Amino acid sequence: MTEHFNDIVIGSGSAGAVVAARLSEDSGRTVLLIEGGPDYRQANLPADVLDGTGPCTTSHDWGYQADSGIGGRAVPYLRGRILGGTSSINTAMALRGTHQDFAEWVGKYGATNWSFEELLPFFNKLENDTEFHGAGHGADGPIRIYRSPFGEVVPIQAAFESACVELGYKRIDDFNNPDTDTQSGVGPCPFNVTPGEVVRQSTLIGYVEPSRDRPNLTIVADHVADRVLFSGEKATGVVTSNGGVQIEFTADRIIISAGSIGTPALLIRSGIGPIDQLEALRVEPSVVREGVGRNLREHVFTPIILRGLPEVCGAADPNVQQIMRFTATGSEEANDMQMLMLSNLNMGGALGRGGGEFMPALYPGLQRPHSTGSVALASTDPEDAPIVNLGFLSDPWDRERLAEGVRLAIDLAETAALGEATDGFIDFDPEIAEHDDSIQEYLDATVLPGFHASGTARIGTGEDPMAVVDGELRVHGVSNLYVADASVMPNIVRANTNITTIMIGERAADILRRLG
Repeated sequence: MTEHFNDIVIGSGSAGAVVAARLSEDSGRTVLLIEGGPDYRQANLPADVLDGTGPCTTSHDWGYQADSGIGGRAVPYLRGRILGGTSSINTAMALRGTHQDFAEWVGKYGATNWSFEELLPFFNKLENDTEFHGAGHGADGPIRIYRSPFGEVVPIQAAFESACVELGYKRIDDFNNPDTDTQSGVGPCPFNVTPGEVVRQSTLIGYVEPSRDRPNLTIVADHVADRVLFSGEKATGVVTSNGGVQIEFTADRIIISAGSIGTPALLIRSGIGPIDQLEALRVEPSVVREGVGRNLREHVFTPIILRGLPEVCGAADPNVQQIMRFTATGSEEANDMQMLMLSNLNMGGALGRGGGEFMPALYPGLQRPHSTGSVALASTDPEDAPIVNLGFLSDPWDRERLAEGVRLAIDLAETAALGEATDGFIDFDPEIAEHDDSIQEYLDATVLPGFHASGTARIGTGEDPMAVVDGELRVHGVSNLYVADASVMPNIVRANTNITTIMIGERAADILRRLG
């Protein structure tokens, strides 16, 4: 017999786990949470998933490859396949989107009721900020926020901060301060980890673990969502695949929270998407929405690797502690750039420069890309990886700004502070700064994603042909179907996307509970 629920949430990541946990607070509401990866009790989580000192890249990944959009160059594209989704494997940097990000959502994209002032209560609701308090921060939320969770700042990170100050950037203690969130400067990065043991505070730990024993919450793991079921224009259920066996669940409402890669893939398999995709896959159209899988926004970085001195750099150092935000020359978007110092970048992996060796790297990144990518399908098999094209640097302004980031990285490396901590560059000639063509060639060969995909099912009005959901996250053209994850962002925020995505989950749950 097919099981029926009030709400089905597909995907247990940064947003989906939040939605399921909050909806199940209503004891009279039955909620099903579906996850394509495994489920663990917190006590049984693998060590690499618990370790918040850096990203977990060795397990619990969907194994995607993405086309960078530059000469067919492919890059690994990490997405968490585990309860908690990518929040269970990421770097746990807890930066919020800024006032200006959400003002654009409202003013340019018609995302009514998504201004920063309306969203601040949901940012506050998710967090337990142990260092900063007051109206701009939360004190009793499920996600703990620390800025110095690793103990003392390690030498390479201290040298990076000193180098930024040496170049004239001021120190900022709280990048999440709502009154100063567009100021440029360097300072401690907030993290959603515990101090001391440094456990990554995923939505599995923060939201699902305290909720999982509720009798009205059912968790089904290792089930890949195949397609949403419809009766006419009304969404009625979902078909999942578990070891090749298909299982059907029905519900009064369906909430897709499969992430900016998984959500458009599921929509297309369900008959909602661009007409060329539906026809090529021979999927019967339910609703033609050209924006499904389009408008992929992603932060783009390029590594400048330094030879770290043994007494300054250690393989066990936290990956990131300090962060610098700055505005590109001539940009009208404050803090459209980010600079990190990675304590121990793996020279293998995506860099392909041999395995086992770790070195520090300056990591300039573009936070407000104008280039866009896409997600498409080669088949309707839910286990087949989607076709992800990141579309990097197709816009000349993106190239110009990231090149400026490379030049700034060179200047930082040549400061007294970093000069005393490192011994020159590895596989990098700083003279490329003197030639635009050389910098562009370097970018083409080295750019990497921030793993912050967003925008592939964005908010907008029904008259906007590229919009997929309205301001209350309802999918245009059908009923009882919602999307709640980073894919609804009209444009990417100028911050790591995890905390904003958790906020979207909080906001979505509030909307759904209000709607009944």
